[in-house]
Amino acid sequence: MIRNAMTIDVEDYFQVSAFASHISRDTWESIPCRVERNIDKILMLLDEKHIKATFFTLGWVAERYASMIKRIADSGHELASHGCNHHRVYELGAALFREDLIKSKKLLEDRGGNPVVGYRAPSFSINSVSPKTHKLNK
Repeated sequence: MIRNAMTIDVEDYFQVSAFASHISRDTWESIPCRVERNIDKILMLLDEKHIKATFFTLGWVAERYASMIKRIADSGHELASHGCNHHRVYELGAALFREDLIKSKKLLEDRGGNPVVGYRAPSFSINSVSPKTHKLNK
C-alpha cells in the first residue's frame, strides 16, 4: 500500500506573502474573505473520498471562523499552526516568533478541541538564519 500525506494551508488569498507589498495587514479586516466557503468545499471533497488531511491554519483565520475550525476538527482532520498573521519566521525575532506560535497554537486548540503539534512556516521561511535565532526551549 502506498501512503500519502495531504496538507492544506488555511489562509485567504490576500494573506499570502506574494501580496504583502500590495495588501497591508491593516486592511485584512475590510477585505471579503473566501476562506470559509472554500474550506467547506474542500471538506466535502475530502469526505467523499474518505481522505484525511492536516490543515495548517492561520491564527487570524481561527479567531474569525471558529465554527469552521470546529468543522475541520470534527471531520477528523488534524489542525496545525501556520502562525497567526503569516509573518515570515526569519523576519520575527525569537520572542515574537515564540509569541506568535503560542498564540496560534492556543487559538487552534481552543476552537478545535484537540492538541496542536504541527507547524508550517509561512512562505517556507525557516532558513539557515532562523534556526539560530529562533531556537525554542520547552
